Amino acid sequence: MKPTPWYKNFWPWFLISFPLAAIIGCAGLIYMAIGNGPDMVVDDYYKKGKAINLELSKFNKAKALYLHGDLNVTNDKVAFTFTKGDASNVHSLKMSFYHRTIKTNDFDVSLMKNAHGDFTALLDAHVDGAYTVFIEPIDNSWKLKEDIILPTDKTISISPEYK
Repeated sequence: MKPTPWYKNFWPWFLISFPLAAIIGCAGLIYMAIGNGPDMVVDDYYKKGKAINLELSKFNKAKALYLHGDLNVTNDKVAFTFTKGDASNVHSLKMSFYHRTIKTNDFDVSLMKNAHGDFTALLDAHVDGAYTVFIEPIDNSWKLKEDIILPTDKTISISPEYK
């Protein structure tokens, strides 16, 4: 009787399966790690730090102008009205909505001044979730910030206090 070759036996394949499964698992983890890097890593921390200081000066400028306002966001419309401060030379605003967890939900809206002195814009789609809203004029001279949860029926008071 002839002995059976090794590759026709069960035990060599059983023993080979463990290292092979480890190699395949490591390859899968390496593939996932390379393809899914974090978005929050910054290459040049010095430039980012200078940009943060510039942003703080914009918030301080809004504080110096004593800018306050009311924000109303409905399903299809955004309206902002200045309630205090010197906003006489502001003709249009840029409002940026940054979703707290999903970057693809971020969007910008340009608000134009109407005859009543309100700044309004129409929204393309229904928005919901937790957002950080930045309001600034087109010339980027000052900036307001507020954390909001949409949808809401309430008027949101915006003040120049940065959080």
